[in-house]
Amino acid sequence: MLKQNPVGDDVRTNIVNAALQLFGQRGYHATSIQEIIGEAGCSKGAFYHYFESKEDLVLLFHDTFIDHLVDYAERIHVESGQPLEKLQRICTHLLESMSTFRNHMAVFNHESRFLTQKKFAIVKAKRDRYETAVRSLVQEAIDRGELRPDLDPKFFTFALLGIFNWSFRWFRPGKPITPQEMGPMLFAMLIEGGRNPGASDKQIRPIAE
Repeated sequence: MLKQNPVGDDVRTNIVNAALQLFGQRGYHATSIQEIIGEAGCSKGAFYHYFESKEDLVLLFHDTFIDHLVDYAERIHVESGQPLEKLQRICTHLLESMSTFRNHMAVFNHESRFLTQKKFAIVKAKRDRYETAVRSLVQEAIDRGELRPDLDPKFFTFALLGIFNWSFRWFRPGKPITPQEMGPMLFAMLIEGGRNPGASDKQIRPIAE
């Protein structure tokens, strides 16, 4: 059980951590609000002070990691540099974020089917922002001749993000390779298949953050 008699913001934090733990262990439907507040060491009134329902917690888990990803992708998108280099940085950052938000991603991907249409619209809007930042860089790479002109930027973006989004299921950072090493490796596997044969081999360079 988490810390008893929490005060102030600690109450909300304990509720979130308890739900993240219990949803991961038992699943969304098998976990009651009573079990969450028991693990968090707070009252039911405290729970409803911060959240209307368990669904709000699932949405929060998503927002926690997607806001982090969107902020980074949109910042990198407007920086100077070649589009493939910026894409590599965004994809490697996504892989690095698995270490911090692995549980958030896992719980959301398992339990997101329980979100209402209204809540899922919030999720989709944020994911669309992330996809737009990535897709625009793919389009720029095509326009600049770095990627093949026959590539569909939408489906190429789906393929690229699909590889990295689901890596939380099989990639364990540091065993025996780090996200900083794995990111460029995965990126190159897909990009080399899409590269314009006439483009320079020096288009992609690892960039130290």
